[in-house]
Amino acid sequence: RFVSIELGVQTFCDERLKWLARGHNGQKAIDAIWRIKENTPVDLGIHLIFGLPHETDEEIICLAEKVNNLPIDNVKLHNLHVLKDTELADLWQRGDFDPISRELYIHRVILFLEHLRPDIAVHRLAAVASRHEELLAPHWASSKMQTYQMVLDEFKLRQSYQGRMWSS
Repeated sequence: RFVSIELGVQTFCDERLKWLARGHNGQKAIDAIWRIKENTPVDLGIHLIFGLPHETDEEIICLAEKVNNLPIDNVKLHNLHVLKDTELADLWQRGDFDPISRELYIHRVILFLEHLRPDIAVHRLAAVASRHEELLAPHWASSKMQTYQMVLDEFKLRQSYQGRMWSS
């Protein structure tokens, strides 16, 4: 019987986790991953969010390197998006938060995947707002499959692949 666990880690950066009000820090997420893997045979995945305020390319590379050192089987990538009636919507409406552009998101996904171990399965390249009618921004988040295809096209254009920059 197949059993999997997915953890909504989102990031290991404590500053970003605090901004997200996740209620945990990066080390607690790492400890949980190790405890699960040491005590169970489950398929273990984590969810990560790109597009957090002040995120950098260097942070994305460090994130991939951290993930490479963890006993995980898969990742799901998400883009931060703004939904109606949320604190993030208030920040966005005041001009205190700008969602990531699709172009930058695709760049960061590819950067992450190029540094990610090739044996880690990627289950999702982008998220779509589950409550479509509540999506405020970015508008491109309403089309997960278009973003997915654009990531694949950009990989092909760059003649790149998952793990290209990874070194064991």
